Amino acid sequence: MGALAAFLILLQDPFTEAEFQKLHRELQPPKDEVWRTIPWKTSLLEASEAAAREQKPIFVWAMHGHPLGSC
Repeated sequence: MGALAAFLILLQDPFTEAEFQKLHRELQPPKDEVWRTIPWKTSLLEASEAAAREQKPIFVWAMHGHPLGSC
């Protein structure tokens, strides 16, 4: 819903720096969400080595296309 609100605001007249800052704050995920405490890796090689060392599985998020779903 947040992305839709941001898109609808962008369709209107250009907005001010203050409006941008307010929208940016509102779209930030809460800092206390558990997924933010996970030490995410952006390198598959680094993740593979860490998983082998710690004897843990790897979660791979893969996708094709734009993250917002547009082509």
